[in-house]
Order: sequence, then structure tokens, then C-alpha cells
Amino acid sequence: MKRLLLVLLFPVIAYSQEVTPVLSKDYLELIQADTLPVMKFMPDTMNNFSQAHLLLNKAYYGFTVGRIRIKQGVLTIQPEYQKVLYLTGQFNTRVEVKRINRLPAVQNQYVQGRSENGALVWRGAETGEPFSYGPAAQSLEYDGGNYAYDANGKLVAAGTGNGRSANNYNNPVFRTASMLLQSLRLNARIRSAGNVLYSTTFRLGHSTENTFIKYNKNTSRNASATLDANLKKLSITAGYSFLRDELSNTNRNGFLNRVYQNAMLTPVSFDNVHNARQPNVPQTYSPVADNAIYLLLNNGNRFVQTHQTGSLIVEKKTDLFKFKLTQSVEHLYQLSREGYKPGSVYFPTGITVDRNLKDVSYLLDATASYDIHFDDYRLINTAGTHYKFANNRSVIRYSLPAAWRYQRSAQEASLFYDISYKPYNWDLVLKLANKMYVSNTVSNNNYFLPHVSGAVRWGNNSGRDYYFFKLSGSWNRFNSELPVGRSYSTNSLLQLNIQQAFQFFPVTEVKGFDGLKAIQHNEWNGRVELGYKGHVLYGNIFSRTTANDVFPVMENNQLVLRNIAAHRNSGVEVGFTGRTSNRYFNTENTISYFVNRSKVTAVNTGYDYTPLAGFSNIHTAIVKGAALGSIVGTAYQRDANNNILIGNDGFPLVNNTPTVIGNPIPDFVMKMINDATWKMFSIGLCWEWRKGGQIWNGTQAMLDYYGRSASSAESRNTTGYIFAGVLQDKQPNTQPVSFYDVNKPVEQSRWTRYGHSGIGEEYIQEANVLRLNNINVGYKLKLGKYERQLVINLYAQNLVLYSSYKGADPNQLLYDLPGAAGLDFFNLPSVKSFGCSISIQF
Repeated sequence: MKRLLLVLLFPVIAYSQEVTPVLSKDYLELIQADTLPVMKFMPDTMNNFSQAHLLLNKAYYGFTVGRIRIKQGVLTIQPEYQKVLYLTGQFNTRVEVKRINRLPAVQNQYVQGRSENGALVWRGAETGEPFSYGPAAQSLEYDGGNYAYDANGKLVAAGTGNGRSANNYNNPVFRTASMLLQSLRLNARIRSAGNVLYSTTFRLGHSTENTFIKYNKNTSRNASATLDANLKKLSITAGYSFLRDELSNTNRNGFLNRVYQNAMLTPVSFDNVHNARQPNVPQTYSPVADNAIYLLLNNGNRFVQTHQTGSLIVEKKTDLFKFKLTQSVEHLYQLSREGYKPGSVYFPTGITVDRNLKDVSYLLDATASYDIHFDDYRLINTAGTHYKFANNRSVIRYSLPAAWRYQRSAQEASLFYDISYKPYNWDLVLKLANKMYVSNTVSNNNYFLPHVSGAVRWGNNSGRDYYFFKLSGSWNRFNSELPVGRSYSTNSLLQLNIQQAFQFFPVTEVKGFDGLKAIQHNEWNGRVELGYKGHVLYGNIFSRTTANDVFPVMENNQLVLRNIAAHRNSGVEVGFTGRTSNRYFNTENTISYFVNRSKVTAVNTGYDYTPLAGFSNIHTAIVKGAALGSIVGTAYQRDANNNILIGNDGFPLVNNTPTVIGNPIPDFVMKMINDATWKMFSIGLCWEWRKGGQIWNGTQAMLDYYGRSASSAESRNTTGYIFAGVLQDKQPNTQPVSFYDVNKPVEQSRWTRYGHSGIGEEYIQEANVLRLNNINVGYKLKLGKYERQLVINLYAQNLVLYSSYKGADPNQLLYDLPGAAGLDFFNLPSVKSFGCSISIQF
């Protein structure tokens, strides 16, 4: 009976039992090998519901299903990707030692003093003697008496004192500088399917530097954070950065140059270090000079700057449409305490001024573009628009009291159309645009500022024998303005001659930036490139014409801005880059030649020879027909045949009418960059040769005047010298002279008779210079898997400096002022640096 019941119920039991399909390993491998069926395949759940669970079966597709969607009748199955967190970081440390480069040659043979009654006489600090035209130090000794300015006593003729020879005090204000920099970067990224979904980066850093000038220390601290989010086709980036700098002394008022000048002019017989610390005793060798050490010690000066920036960037990209919006807010705050201690020249009771600067800037920048495709896939057109809005506010306050407030709102808007066509081995690009510029500080808004650029490239980009030829060019018109809030207070130096340089103390800012015409620029450039197997030969030619350029001038005792001149700058650059590469050894070498010429093409009425930077009696200037920034000063008087006119006393005559005496722009600049890598090692060098260009050596002029230069020591005993030239009656000069006649007042010597600056033309020198800008040796070691590595670099900067110029580095600027190229008046020396940096990436 039981057996019969089992037979009768078997069909029902069989029908209700779930049937599991047989999924063999061979079958699964076959369907996984074809990606198309996987992406568009769906198990038959309509007729066989028991297969529904296979939709989420990882073994069925080879991956975990994350999303299923049907679009236009096609079912797409997308995998589910895991989100992975990556943590990386980098620690950097750098130690650097700096030493000053070359200095002007000074003499250490002759002491403080002058000629009296036909003899050279030492004159100590109590006499106020500023000159070093006294007797030779080796001819003197100390008397051992009580003398406030020297513990050894006064100087007397050898054989009449205590037998102790005169000391040679070199009065240094420079030292070996050192710097330590450290930084830390931490990065976190969340990745999925090979894409970064979220990332954040934090950076911290600080540096401490004991500068090459004694008693000066600079510190810097910085921090920043960024957050990136990539949400489908939308990306968002937010950032914040903070920077704080602190300096012992600012050089806005030329303070450090003044220290350097006084150190160089101090006679070798006077000890600045000893006298700077003597209580109730004048610390300087002369009332017209300062003690350099006294200026640096406990002077109360300070400079603090904080710079904060916040930004938000939103970018949307689709197949055809792109949009990017950038907003940023920037806050800059500076607090500077500048002054001189009591007893300083021109400031006998001392002076202290606090200067505060506060800049707040807002920027909105938006760009949108749309790609237009045609039937020919090689042709792509892009139409777009760009908009930029900037709002800047600046306030400068002095403790006098005085305050200046500036504000500007400027807008730029443009439409552009780009065409790109890429047939076989060709790449053709044409870009057309027009921009408008509107600002509340200009008197002439401009709505037509076209731009045209194009490029043609032909070549084979595949394989080791790739080659190409490229020709490109552009023409562009644009407007600009001077940055609102830029300080031009240092322009007050132009009201002083070099003898009055110690009076320089800038406390007057420009009246305003309003009511000016926009500076108009019209530029074009062309470039050609030839490449073969990694080697590239290129040439570039350019020209920019600038109209309505704005410069500061002093009018009615006010510093104002005026549209003054038009000028043109044009030039050529050619270069060659050669590369070699094999499994372990790679090199890249580049040599370039650059030449540019400048010319002032027009100057508004009344503004020709407007000074740009320097002093009242010698400066750079705007001169029609000459290079912008030409050197203007005094020159020799000359006849119609350009012969120097000689006076009845046998010395050249001076022409005090300002004239162009020099051009600081070099004839050409050549650079050579050499890089090589071998396995984990690398080495790089960067050379630069500047040929030509002129510079006024005012440092030499002042050292000559006071008798501190090496050349004045070498030549002061010259007699019977005849200057080449003609007398005023047009006869050749035959009058012999002595450069320093002890029977005449010291003010009639060759170096003092023309004043502190001498004849400007005499001190114009060539600024040829060859320098090794940088040499670097590196080692890179991989540390296990992923991105971990150790990088060590040893480097030296400004290691070689060879120049025909007789002063310091000809690239240094007067008081660090813009527009002062070509002027050297105790410019601070450049430094050579030696350092080691270590970077650990983890």
C-alpha cells in the first residue's frame, strides 16, 4: 500500500521541487569571455521564475551586480565597485647654508684722515673726519693712552708710541647664513573603479633663516587644506591657505642698504663693534655717517605679514558641455615698524613709524564651452564664453597719522570659438575671441579687444622615429591697469641726490588709481618647431606695443599716477633640446639664445625724461627714442667731434644737464640646461651668460669719494697724468695732473672734486656676467610597494659668478626697487647657497 501511494504522488512531488540549472565551470568561462552578452544578457525569469536569483549571482557574471537599468530596449548590468581608502603623505626637510658672493674691492692700507700742510695726517673720530685719505696704517702705532674710541689709544707716527702697530678693522656686517625648512603633507583618497571619489590634503610647513646680515632673522609658517569631491560629472574643490612671515627688518626704506653702505665706508682704523656698545659715547666715526652695528642692535624694527586665501571651484563636464566656476577671497595684512635709533644721521632724536596695509580681494571666474561635432569626426568646433569679476580694496595707514584707501571693481567678458581639425598626420587649430574690459578706475572702457591664434602641426607621433613640424602664431589686444594698492612710496627717493640718501624715509603713498586711461597692449608672436626622435629645434619671435602706460610722478607735492608714454618691446628666442634615452641612462640638454630690444615710441607733453627709479641726479627714466628705463645722469662735456673738454686745471669738465648715459638691457642672454639620470641617480646644471647691458656703479663712486675704494688707494700717488681730450680753445690737452696732491685740499683730488656721485658717465660699466645658477645631484629610492620612496638632493646655487663688472652682482636691484635695473648704489650682494633636501613619501 505504501509503495502504491508513493507512485501515485510522485508527479506532484516532482512538479513542486525547485530545479537548479547546471552551471558548469566550462560554461561560465565561455559566457564570461564575451563581454557583450554579459552587459546585455538577462536570465529568462519570465518563463522560469526560479532563475531570478541569478540576477545578483556573482558567480554567474564574474562580478557583484551593483546596478541594472534598461535604456532604449537594452538592459545594462553594471558591477558594484568597492570603495577603498588610500592614505599617503610626504615629509620634506631642507637645510641650507648661504654665503655672500663677490663684494666691491675696498682698501685697507690708508686710515681716516687727510692732507695737511703737505703731509698726510690721521684724524680720529673726535674730529668728525669722513675721509680715508690719511697716512698708511703701517706707518702708525698706538700711543697707549686713554682714548674713548679705541682701547689701544690714539694713532701716532711709528716710533713715537708704545710700539703696537695699528689694527686693521674690517667692520663686517655679513655672516654665513643658515636656513631650515620643514613641511608635511597628508593626503586621503577614496577610490572606486579606478576613480577618485573624494580626496583631502593637509599641508603644514615652517622655515627659519638666520640671514647673511648680522642680527637678522626671518621665520615663515604656512598651512593649507583642500577638499575634492567628484560626483558623477560634477567636481567640487574647496581650499584654504594661511601664510605668516616675520622679518627682523624690512628693506622698504633701504635700511639694510644703509647698514651695508656705512660698513663699507667706515675707515679701517675705526672699530664699529667696539664703539657700538660704548655707553654715553658717540658710536660713529663721523657726524655724516652711522655705525652699522649700532643700527642693527636692538632697533625695535619688525615686519609681520599674514596672507589668507579661500577658494571654491565647481566644474561640470559632459560629453559636449563644460562649465567651470571659480570663486576666491584673499586677505593680506602687513604690519611694519620702521625706524632709526637716536643718534642716526638726519634723525638725531630717532624716528619710528608704523605702517599697516590691508588688502581684501574677491575673484569670480566662470567659463562655459560647448563642443560642436560634425559628420567628420576629425573636425571639432568649440564655442564658449568667459567672465571674470574682480573686486579689490586696499588700505594703507601710517602712524603719522596718514591713510590712503583704494578700491577697484573690474570685469572682463569674452566670447570665443575654437576650430580643431585632425586629418591623418595633421593637427590644425584656429582660435577666435573678443574680450571687453570694464573698470570703475578707468576713463575708457573697451568692448573690442580681439584675439586670433592658430597652429599647424604635421608629423608622425608613433614609434621611436617620430617627427613633427609645428608653426603657430597669435595676435592679441588687451587692456590692463596697475594693481590697486601697489605702493609707490619709494618714488620719494627721486627727490634726493645720493649725498642725501640717508634722508630716505618713505611715508607718502600715491593719491589714487582713478580717472586713468586703461593701459593698452597690442602684441603678436610667431613660433616654429622641428622635432625628430625627441630632439627639438625651435624659434620664437614676438613684439608688444604698449600705449597709455602709467607711471608715478610728483606734482604739487603729491605723488600721482599719470598716463605718460608708449613703448615697444620686441625680441627673438631660438633654442635646441636634445634627448638621449636607453634602459638606464637618459639625458636632456637645452641651449637657448634670447635677445630683446625696447624703445619708447611716444611721450606725452611735459613728461620726457620722467625718472622711474634712483636719485635726483642719476636714475632710470622714460626718454623718447631710447630704451625704457635708460640710465640718465651727468656726463663729460664734449665738443662737436665728441672729444672730452678739459679745464684749465687739467681735469675733465662735467655736463650737469641730464642725458642718457647707459642702457641696462643686455645684448643677449644665453642659457644652457643639462640633465642626466642613471638608474636612481640624477644630476642637473643650469648655466646663464648675459652679454652686454650697462650699469651705473654708484657704489664705486661713493667709495672713491671717501677714499675707501681699492682703486683710489692704488692710484692716489699717481702724478703727471694727462687726460685725453681738448682744451676749450680746441687745442689738445697737455696739462699733467696729480690725482691726490698733498699740497692741496683733499676736496680737489680726482675723486672728490666732482662730488659724491662723480661724473655719472665715468661710472657706467659693462654688466657682462657668466653664472652657474644651479647644480643638483639627486638620489631616488623606492621603498617597497605603492608610492613610497625616499628622495635625497644635494644642490648649490649661484656657485659660479664671473663678471667684468667691478661691483657686486650686476643682477641685484637698488633698494630692491622695481624699475631700478642698471643702478648700483650699495646694492646688497647676492648669495651662493649650499643645501641638502630629503623627502620621504609614504
